[in-house]
Amino acid sequence: MTKAVSDDKKTFVAALAEALENETFIKLTLGKFRAEGEPRKAVATLVLLKEVPHLKLVTTFARKDETKTFSFNDGINHLKSEIGADYLSATLFSTERDMTLTYSKKREPHLTKGKPTLKAAAPAAHDRAKSYLVAPDRPYLKALQVSDKDGRVKPSMQGKYRQICRFIEIIDTLLKEDDRARPDSALSIVDIGSGKGYLTFALYDHLTTTLARTCKMTGIEMRGDLVDFCNALARELGFSGLRFDAAEAQQASAKQVDIVIALHACDTATDDAMALGIHSDAKMILVAPCCQHELAPQIKDAAEGLAGLIKYPLFKQRQADLVTDAARALLLEASGYKVKVIEFVSTEHTSRNILIAATKSANANREKAREQYRALKAATGFETQHLASQLKDVE
Repeated sequence: MTKAVSDDKKTFVAALAEALENETFIKLTLGKFRAEGEPRKAVATLVLLKEVPHLKLVTTFARKDETKTFSFNDGINHLKSEIGADYLSATLFSTERDMTLTYSKKREPHLTKGKPTLKAAAPAAHDRAKSYLVAPDRPYLKALQVSDKDGRVKPSMQGKYRQICRFIEIIDTLLKEDDRARPDSALSIVDIGSGKGYLTFALYDHLTTTLARTCKMTGIEMRGDLVDFCNALARELGFSGLRFDAAEAQQASAKQVDIVIALHACDTATDDAMALGIHSDAKMILVAPCCQHELAPQIKDAAEGLAGLIKYPLFKQRQADLVTDAARALLLEASGYKVKVIEFVSTEHTSRNILIAATKSANANREKAREQYRALKAATGFETQHLASQLKDVE
């Protein structure tokens, strides 16, 4: 193979890799099959497998189609081996350009480039299509790089988009179930550990735009650069009732707040968020616990037959996670809340898949919850718990 052949193929393969990395890839076609066997052609497109974009290669024969899926790296290597060997023509379609590599009978290459002829489409998914409460073309989704300029969710952000939609679905349902939440009343919301603000912007937009509610919302985030970014974006979007403050969870304060949110606030920051909600008599508290380290060193057998479980460090940590979240749920009930434990994000994306949703209720059985909390404490042997230390009459 001559140097020119090598250079042309390298250029073509590099363009394919760049299109996949930059999310400009639309499809790649293979033609002029010249190997042994039944004539065929092939088309590579994007497909989502467990929220991760892959290459799907469909090879078409006279009477059947054969489908294979590859990771990007494996797909690039497979196509590289086919081009110029079994197939003498390959065309790459991207949103930036078209590129065709053809080979003569003597295997001499010819590379051509042109303007893009196709428009991008969202990658297909193996899951059944679902109608979401959040439209993918919302301005904040474009600004946060979840969607492209045309309002299509980027392949690499499909997981984040579904997380946003699931969160809005949950809170929308809880608001409708809460008989104390009047549709015409203004809402005060604190989001602790708001990060880059994906869910904060989503909730504010849903409440004020979709539900037409008046809302004052504050995102609490300790990283100053993210606070500056989110405040600038809120101004740009015209979200006048949304602001972000630089502070840690335990420093957050609110005289009157309707909803407290803490999604993946680390370790005892989750407890601080729940304590804030309880002390503020919040109507709703939503937390997705993360990195529960406080109870693991304290858990012991306590003559309850746990020795065979907690002797293994990994099992002990998982047990501590469950005990921590169960204790939190019981403490919320003991403080007058009705509690639901909901799967928030499925486990193929992250192990942090529990959402504790608490709504203020006059029917909460506080005394029974206190008894169950004390029994859990006795059975697992822990002595202190951060949320319990901030509440009265629970020990």
